[in-house]
Amino acid sequence: MIIRPARYEDIDILLEMNFRMHHEGAYAFLPFDFEKVRKLIRSFIANPDTRCVFVAEEGNTIAGLFMVYLTDYFACNEKLACDVVLFVDKQYRGSTAAMRLIKAFHDWAIAHQAREMCLGISTNINAERTGKFYERMGFTHVGGIYKERLF
Repeated sequence: MIIRPARYEDIDILLEMNFRMHHEGAYAFLPFDFEKVRKLIRSFIANPDTRCVFVAEEGNTIAGLFMVYLTDYFACNEKLACDVVLFVDKQYRGSTAAMRLIKAFHDWAIAHQAREMCLGISTNINAERTGKFYERMGFTHVGGIYKERLF
């Protein structure tokens, strides 16, 4: 399995993967706007100084994707590297895909002088298992997300 930055020709596959993640997770009650997500993916590919989409590729198949970005902390100009989407297709869960994607993110964050990396589990897909995996990867559980659905 190799990890590489996404290319424009990957967009249709990445769009479908984002749709599957959306459908499987906590956001399934919301509509999925293919064009909005297509534009988001394109913007991440087009702005490598502050954004990146990594893909895990097994042979000719994209097994997983990781969309990440760089931002400033709210109180200073130091950099924080954050995730938007980490998704591995079901048949590749338990493989090295997620571990390799996170390692690529780690290297990217260091190269971009980020002070910290921040991962969330807002989709609620295998949340407990994913949290334990993140901890094994060296992350510390800090805080949480609390939601109230309004309609």
